[in-house]
Amino acid sequence: MSRQQLLLRQELTVSQIIRSYGKQYRQITERYSDGGNGRCVLGLIMSYYGWNGKDDSQTASKLLGTLIALKYAGIDKNSLIDMNDSGMSFDEIADYLDKFGSSKYW
Repeated sequence: MSRQQLLLRQELTVSQIIRSYGKQYRQITERYSDGGNGRCVLGLIMSYYGWNGKDDSQTASKLLGTLIALKYAGIDKNSLIDMNDSGMSFDEIADYLDKFGSSKYW
């Protein structure tokens, strides 16, 4: 089953993705990935959709898919970037989304 099918079946929120999948990565700032095990919050979501964290032909398509999913969920990508780069942890970002973010599923 593809990640997208699994996502639709489970109806995960953005905060649930960040909380559960974020445990697999070290949080970084100012770029999607460090080429290894580091991800920013957007890079984390891109990786959930199958991106390997490397600058390659998949990067643009995974970013586009992530941006569409965020827009559908009513979440501003710039807000996520600002929260990540200001030092909020993945769990703090997820908590913020639960409290103030959209209740839509993606």
